Amino acid sequence: MTIQEKLTLAFKDLRKLGYFARQNFFCCQTCAWDAVPEGKDKVVFYHAQDKANLDKRGNCYLAWEGNGEEIVTTLQNRGLVVEWNGDENTRIKVT
Repeated sequence: MTIQEKLTLAFKDLRKLGYFARQNFFCCQTCAWDAVPEGKDKVVFYHAQDKANLDKRGNCYLAWEGNGEEIVTTLQNRGLVVEWNGDENTRIKVT
């Protein structure tokens, strides 16, 4: 299974947990955050620039808001390698 397929499954799992979870969401982080519906406090996404990194380098960073540990665990449960320092202001790296 590819990283993209694993991410798709993980994002479905995150939506079941109440996250607004989107892949390849808008062009950049600024535009993507602006497009998140008002009132959403559980959010995870990567944007087109991150998707380009995923395609080229095999990794991407996720922007998020909510419970970082819950997001990391969900990604790991789908077999993804995750790097995160536990800081709520740091994006989560997936490889």
